[in-house]
Amino acid sequence: MEFEISEERKNTLLKRRELKISIRHPQSSTPKKQDLVKELAAKYSVPEQHVVVDYIFTRKGLQESDAKAKIYEEAPKIKIKKKKIGEKPKEEKSEAQAGEAK
Repeated sequence: MEFEISEERKNTLLKRRELKISIRHPQSSTPKKQDLVKELAAKYSVPEQHVVVDYIFTRKGLQESDAKAKIYEEAPKIKIKKKKIGEKPKEEKSEAQAGEAK
């Protein structure tokens, strides 16, 4: 996997770098987000917890992908909850609401 930073922007308000990346992966499938996280962490000399990859999209018919990533100065304080495909959000009802429904 070879990658090239096509655009780098520093966001001082949110204390992060925003990257747009072009990835070439001849003779292999689309790289996993975790693999890109490891590569970016090594290149920028930051812990892997400071790197967040938003997406990796492969161009149709090519062995090239576009990705968007963020590198934070500090570890992000929020955790991103990933939703599985086809999963419906669960609704939690309090005891008062459950009693009213009966």
